[in-house]
Amino acid sequence: MCTVSFLPHARGFYVAMNRDEKLDRFTALLPKIVDLVGRRTLFPREPTGGTWVSTNDAGVCLALINWHRVAREPRHDPVSRGQIVRELAGKSSADEIANGVAKLPLRKMRPFRLIAIVPSERLATEWRWNLERLTMRNHEWQQQHWFSSGFDESRAELERQRVCAAAQGRRSTRSLEWLRRLHRSHAPKRGPFSICMHRPDASTVSYTEVAVSGRCATMRYKPGPCCSNGAMVTRTISLAP
Repeated sequence: MCTVSFLPHARGFYVAMNRDEKLDRFTALLPKIVDLVGRRTLFPREPTGGTWVSTNDAGVCLALINWHRVAREPRHDPVSRGQIVRELAGKSSADEIANGVAKLPLRKMRPFRLIAIVPSERLATEWRWNLERLTMRNHEWQQQHWFSSGFDESRAELERQRVCAAAQGRRSTRSLEWLRRLHRSHAPKRGPFSICMHRPDASTVSYTEVAVSGRCATMRYKPGPCCSNGAMVTRTISLAP
C-alpha cells in the first residue's frame, strides 16, 4: 500500500511517497548517504537493509510499490522486494536500470512496479513484474501518480486518482507545498482509501520527499503518518558534474 507522485518543474522535479504498512512492521531507519558503484546514494531502509525509495548524485530517483492486483506468489523461496531499489540505487541511466532489473532474481519475487525518474533523459519509466513477464513503459515528463493497496487496489486507485484530479485545479499545482498537502489528504474521508491512509491494522507509516534541482538532490523523510506533527529529517547530496 503506497502512493507515489512525480511533479516536474523548471529546474528539476519532486517525488513524494507515502509508505503504507501494517502497524506491526519494524520501524524503518532514517535516510543515510551510501556509496554504491561509484555513486553517492541516499535512501531510508528497513533493519534488514532493504528500501523502497532512493536518489543519487546523478539525480536519478527510484520508487517501488507492490502490485497487489496480481494475486500470485513465487513457487519457491521468495526473495524480498526490498532489495530491488537497494541493488539499483547507484544506476545513472534508464538503460543501466533496465539491465539491472533484468538481472534480479525475478522468479523469486512477488509482483511489483518500479518507477524510475531519470532527469538527464527526461524519462519517467515504469517496470512491472507479474511473475510471468517483465514490461516497461515510458511516461510523459509531466505530473504522474501511482497507487497500490493490499486492501482493495482497484478502488484505492479510483478514489485516490479522483482526489489528485480535483487538486489539480488549484493555482499552486506546481509547488512543493501543494504536493505535501496532497499527500496529507484524508479526502474523501479518513480511512483505507485516503492518500494519507488509516486502518485499524495499518496506516501510512512514513512520508519521503525527493527534490532534485540543478545542483543537488535532497531527501526529506518523516516517520509516521503524513498528518502527524513530527519533524522531517533532511539529507542532501551534491549532483556530480
